[in-house]
Amino acid sequence: MGWELELMKWGQGWWTAPVLDQVIPWVTHLGSTVALILFIFMSWILTREKKVLWSLLLVGAIQSAVVYGLKFLVQRPRPLAVEEALSRLSGNHVEVFDPSFPSAHTAHAFMMATLLAFWFPRYRVAFFLIAAFIGWTRIYLGMHYPTDVLAGGLIGYGITRLYLHRTQFLEHG
Repeated sequence: MGWELELMKWGQGWWTAPVLDQVIPWVTHLGSTVALILFIFMSWILTREKKVLWSLLLVGAIQSAVVYGLKFLVQRPRPLAVEEALSRLSGNHVEVFDPSFPSAHTAHAFMMATLLAFWFPRYRVAFFLIAAFIGWTRIYLGMHYPTDVLAGGLIGYGITRLYLHRTQFLEHG
């Protein structure tokens, strides 16, 4: 954790900007559980296939079980800067209750990026860059260590790719 805190402190010296302080809290929500649920339901509405809904709910549930299982198994505390950063950005005292490792926002973002890249391979680089940016917002906000974000990205990508490989449900759906 020591090298990660040093990296985060170093980063705050060159990537912090008032405009980012206004934009990043909104961007980071693109990886939230609410965004994932909206993504799943929008995918279902656009395809009009129940198997898409149930399959995406299943892969989302598997991913969430892995992420939150690891969070409460590892019990890694959030970076010390979390409460300070949240107070600075929101103007209020905000408490975060779940442990830090791994980043659920990043896992959700990479799940969505992996699915979108599967459906629209021509734009896969853009989807993964957006997911990586969402992961970076978690570090910018002081919510996660870099390894939390890396693990979240690997979990989101890995579980989704494994699921796609094992089920092939979306290839012809």
